[in-house]
Amino acid sequence: MGALSLMTILSVVIGQIFQSVPAQFQTTLPIGEYAAVALLAFFGLKSIKDAWELPSNVDKNRGAAPELGELVEAEELVKEEASKNLRNPLEIVWKSFSLVFFAEWGDRSMLATIALGAAQSPWGVACGAIAGHLFATSFAILGGAFLANYISEKLVGYIGGLLFLIFAAATLFGIF
Repeated sequence: MGALSLMTILSVVIGQIFQSVPAQFQTTLPIGEYAAVALLAFFGLKSIKDAWELPSNVDKNRGAAPELGELVEAEELVKEEASKNLRNPLEIVWKSFSLVFFAEWGDRSMLATIALGAAQSPWGVACGAIAGHLFATSFAILGGAFLANYISEKLVGYIGGLLFLIFAAATLFGIF
């Protein structure tokens, strides 16, 4: 959670930097809000497209699907790090922290947080994103393996894409 929280705070700061463009470069158009809407809509449509392309009977051999490259990459990193004999508890914490931080750097949640940080309240975005990471990570740890037997990855992709599109519409219409 520390790595995800740090990434979230840095993303909000980057979003705020984009928002605080000097006055001579600003226009009357709310470019930050439009960028946020465009990124959220793009991620929503991409998530739905990726879910559409997933085979409906994805089996336990998940490494075979090209869409799951991130999962395969993460598994390889974990295997590589696990092969090293770590004895110091601080070294284990540092390796775990850096593995999560760099694995998540540049992903959809980071870019969406940057976009929302530029368009919305930075405190609200940071708190909401950190709470979202906490919920999603806890959900994945506690129930992911169990729920994978009942909820398909395809359904998760569709729901995630729909949520991105809802947030894009809400940002566009100024609901948040």
